[in-house]
Amino acid sequence: RTAELHAMAMSDTLTGLPNRRALMHMLPQALKRAVRLRRSCAVLFLDLDGFKAINDSYGHEEGDELLQQVGGRISTTVRKTDMVARLAGDEFVVVLEMLPTPDDAETTAHKILLQLRLPFALSSDVVTVGASIGVAVFLPGDPADIAALLARADQAMYKAKAEGKNSISLAPLAREGHALETV
Repeated sequence: RTAELHAMAMSDTLTGLPNRRALMHMLPQALKRAVRLRRSCAVLFLDLDGFKAINDSYGHEEGDELLQQVGGRISTTVRKTDMVARLAGDEFVVVLEMLPTPDDAETTAHKILLQLRLPFALSSDVVTVGASIGVAVFLPGDPADIAALLARADQAMYKAKAEGKNSISLAPLAREGHALETV
């Protein structure tokens, strides 16, 4: 019963994905592994583009259906060892561990973006959405500051939105300051 309650507390009721609590529990461990094994990891902060219009036009049930499909599509695009979490609304976070190179985070973000651009079949219609994705890479020598890592990914996502949406923006590395680079 305790394990069941713990599992419920750590997962998003709509999508079944890990929730914010699970993410905040898992992320420190991911950073420790990155440091110990000297491999980079990355956080992808993803916000759907056009979700509100679909939710307003088709109603919350179909909006929920879309979020479930989006969560499933992201999950099947990344490796089994990566974590896909739903934060709230139409915001998702992907934690990529054991990256062969830091550039692999950007490659994965592009794969996710391509999958999310494909049409989604809802109960009453077929719709398309896009996504703005912010990518923040954590290198083994970086300070293990989870809040700063998430903030870098979040800021990069807002930069992608500001620059026309449906794109990817790379956060500067922790030791590079604040100039964001867009792809």
